Amino acid sequence: MINQMLVSRQRGAKLIAGGCPLDYPEALPQRSAAERNLFRVEQLTGYTQSRVYLFSEVQIGYSIALRLETDRPSGTIITEWSVEPPWPNVAICWDYEPRDFVPKRDRGEYQDLLDSPLLQVLNHRRPLRRECPIVGLLCGYSYQPVPEFSDRAISAKLTLVDDIGNLVAAHIELVVFRIRSASEKRLTRPGRLAMAMAKTA
Repeated sequence: MINQMLVSRQRGAKLIAGGCPLDYPEALPQRSAAERNLFRVEQLTGYTQSRVYLFSEVQIGYSIALRLETDRPSGTIITEWSVEPPWPNVAICWDYEPRDFVPKRDRGEYQDLLDSPLLQVLNHRRPLRRECPIVGLLCGYSYQPVPEFSDRAISAKLTLVDDIGNLVAAHIELVVFRIRSASEKRLTRPGRLAMAMAKTA
């Protein structure tokens, strides 16, 4: 048994979820009212990496694997969100469905995220419910060249705002992949902004 006096609320919840019993789980510190009104965003790790796909010098894809959850009893509605890309002054179209975007070779790794309601939560005000976290893949595409770089990992920043003004930001690590196969460079359905950008390029 583990003495609850040495365990924070978050750590205690993780221990219980992992099958490690606590002497008095009801005595764990409770969330404050402010914490209960917040929502959280975190980047998924492991096999579900967030990535930058270099399809060509001027065709860049982005996939960000996310988990969203809230503590508000009434749920949370996302009213605004934005991504600050790794490079300045890059316009990215984020209206891609994961099934239309992810290269075939990577679909096995993203299988559980391909049919997520994430875009409905971000773009169409679908409520985020307490104890019902949403995991999904945010996919974007740009027809702008990026600066030369040597690192295999770069970073971006995701910012979200909810309907009562809470702002949450997450630092996103992106792994860079160069796509060399011509068959992998095709996307099933180009986004509206991407098509407009291609016509004006």
